[in-house]
Amino acid sequence: MGITVGRLWHHPVKSVQGESTDEVVLGPGGLVGDRAYGFVDVATGRLLSAKRPKRYGALLRCRASFAAPPKPGEPIPALHFTMPDGRTLTEQAEIEKSVTELLGFEVALVTSLPPGGAYELTWGEDNGDSDFLAPARLPETEDGEPLYAFPPGVGAPETLLDLAALHVLATSTLESLARDYPDGSWDERRFRPNIVFADGPSDRASGSYAEDEWMGTDLRIGDSVRIQIVAPTLRCPMPSVAQEGLSRDIEILRTLNRVARRELSPLGTFPCLGAYAEVVTPGVVRVGDAVEITETQATGSALAGALAAIGGGA
Repeated sequence: MGITVGRLWHHPVKSVQGESTDEVVLGPGGLVGDRAYGFVDVATGRLLSAKRPKRYGALLRCRASFAAPPKPGEPIPALHFTMPDGRTLTEQAEIEKSVTELLGFEVALVTSLPPGGAYELTWGEDNGDSDFLAPARLPETEDGEPLYAFPPGVGAPETLLDLAALHVLATSTLESLARDYPDGSWDERRFRPNIVFADGPSDRASGSYAEDEWMGTDLRIGDSVRIQIVAPTLRCPMPSVAQEGLSRDIEILRTLNRVARRELSPLGTFPCLGAYAEVVTPGVVRVGDAVEITETQATGSALAGALAAIGGGA
């Protein structure tokens, strides 16, 4: 069975549930419109991320979609923002007021951060070595867990993304993990991918995944789009956090720690799932597009350079 594009996801607002869509546009910096918006804490100026789940995790019970498809070079479309109680809001002031009430502190909806902007995250023992984060550690803690302030867009400059321009995932990987932890809900929404590749059932051994085989290659999607698979996607506490339609399940992260640890050079070894990718040839990607694995045509990786800088303490 060949590989096809199984599902596509827009996440219009950082740390808020996204929308499944039939087609997306990949630009040089990733999926157009992905994490186009975010909330900041007005008091601190920091970007809200469910990577600090005890303070910001309620965002994952909200949903957002675009009022119109986002297009390269055009203003970001307005939002349809759905609160946990089912109310759908369209005006920015309404969205900010309702999210402020939900979280208990004042927030603002933004599309960019000033230089030096950062988001907060916790990093427990289950997430692996935190030495690379040491320069970003904050003096306060949350229930004894260390807190860090980390800049967004490290491998995708001038965006609200975390590390890379694109995140992809194979259906066979989720099926394999479901065999390792059958009581868990291995719903792709937990992992917030942009592209989910349907690659059929897997006969790989436990802990061996399609993304491992794709590492360092290009995937040609449809007639012309090409992406480069750059690195495994490291996992924070977010996949185990309760979110719309999915209950809290700490065993998700523990299972990844048990069977899916990967080296993310030069930072260390971490629980991983899926892969970071970069866009080589932009274009439109549609559900059902055929996918071909090819030798890479990319000349360099922004993410690789960013990881090297982080590893060097930059």
